[in-house]
Amino acid sequence: MIKANIINLFCAFFFFNVLYVNAQECSIELSGGINISTNGYGIYFQSGFTEVNSKTKKSITLYGHTIKHAQEARIKNERYINPSPYVLGKINAGGGFGIDYTLHRQMGSHQGNSPKLFLGASIGPILGVMKPYYVSFDKPGEPNQIIIQNQGMLNKQDSIIGSVVWTKGLSELSYTPGIHFDLNFLVQWSNYNRAHKWQNGIRINYFPEGLNILLRANNSSFISIYTQYGFNRTK
Repeated sequence: MIKANIINLFCAFFFFNVLYVNAQECSIELSGGINISTNGYGIYFQSGFTEVNSKTKKSITLYGHTIKHAQEARIKNERYINPSPYVLGKINAGGGFGIDYTLHRQMGSHQGNSPKLFLGASIGPILGVMKPYYVSFDKPGEPNQIIIQNQGMLNKQDSIIGSVVWTKGLSELSYTPGIHFDLNFLVQWSNYNRAHKWQNGIRINYFPEGLNILLRANNSSFISIYTQYGFNRTK
């Protein structure tokens, strides 16, 4: 039921935006690129709609990126030979997939091939993804255990050997709905028949039910500063 409601939310949001932009006389720009932030990295695909003789740009963006908790710190247990680094208290690796509606407003005038400058804001639903984070645990008298950390293990740090292969847990994904918001500054310029976009801003991902990454931590709000580069073609 929860997954169905999430899918319905994404579809409704996308459908509303398509209806809105189709009602306008617009030029369409298709773009894609990568982004790096203080808590992860990802990719995006964007369909932009610019009204004729307007300084306002509207767009719909599909994106996916990893989400790291601000308190994550990788450590090594030097009691063992060639230990694998791990994060104490981490129970899930986080990420998110979402769809945004973005509004940009051009700053000042534009002449010739000089860059265009925009201020913008984005908002939309995000689907948080959690993959269990496993570690190797040394329990005296028994073979090493591959387990997820719990509250009791936080006091047994010396017995945690390290993390295991990252693919462990891919079949055990869980999901949680949230909302995404960001404020940004966009620079756009053209050369060789291609438009380039460089966007920088601050974003907030909020999960009411929590994106449970770390034990004993706030797992609801994730704030980051990001930079994003992409290019587009116009049709």
